[in-house]
Amino acid sequence: MKGKWFHRIALALIPVGLLTSVSLAFSVMNRPPVHTAAAPVDEEAITAPTTEAATEEPVVTKTVEAQQTQTPPPAPAPADSAQTGQPAPLPELAEEPLPELVVDKTPLTQAMVELDRALEQAKLAVTALDPSAQGRYVQETVNVLAGFADPAFRAVTATASTDAYKGVRPLLVEARVKREAAEVQWIAAVQQQMEARAKKLAEIAQAGGNVQIPTATADLSQTVGPSGVLGTRGVRVEEQAMEIVSRAIRQATEALGMIPGRRSGGSSETEEPSVASEQATSQMEYVVRQLESAKKILQIAIDR
Repeated sequence: MKGKWFHRIALALIPVGLLTSVSLAFSVMNRPPVHTAAAPVDEEAITAPTTEAATEEPVVTKTVEAQQTQTPPPAPAPADSAQTGQPAPLPELAEEPLPELVVDKTPLTQAMVELDRALEQAKLAVTALDPSAQGRYVQETVNVLAGFADPAFRAVTATASTDAYKGVRPLLVEARVKREAAEVQWIAAVQQQMEARAKKLAEIAQAGGNVQIPTATADLSQTVGPSGVLGTRGVRVEEQAMEIVSRAIRQATEALGMIPGRRSGGSSETEEPSVASEQATSQMEYVVRQLESAKKILQIAIDR
């Protein structure tokens, strides 16, 4: 009877032991770690880093700084003309200078030489004492100014050559013609340059889409007259000088008729007074002033 009770108690204790073993195992697994005493730390090792660490850290720092300095900041993206709604800017074209006006000034320089000759003869006519010499000087002034093809030309001596009398006025006419021809060529060259520029701008506009084309900067309407010749809005310097020379020829011809004993044509009578005409002298003084003014104008035309 007692054996059966012990046998039942042993069987009942078996599950209790198993549960106790499992409980002990879980308690061991969930136990917190035991803190042990830390080993003494060497202060010198902390304060004095190793040589390898001291040499490696600055190198890394310098490499990072170098990369930061060498890397440029990203450029801002250009604004799109389609997004802004504005037309694309016109490409800049090199501004070409206008063609140079080249004028043949050979007739002007020859006219200046002849004008000096006429001015010298007019001054001699002013200082002449007898009417015969005064008449020759006045006629020579007319000859040099008018030229051998002019009706007012009269040979003073028998050996006078017509080739030596080109005349100031005919030379001024030739100079004006040469200047007009040069101006016409200059206008044509300017128009060709403007047309070439407009064609180039049109090609740029066609290739680039919406491109604004500026208007031409050269305005020939301010310099080209109604007849299409440059400078015809005013009077050219050659024309101004020619007007003064024509006036001097007319006044010198009138002075011939003021000399006693001489007719306007320049021929002399058998008897001539021995005193020069004061009226002719005064008239030739005015001619001298006119020729000096014409000389200044001619100089301006040569220097242009």
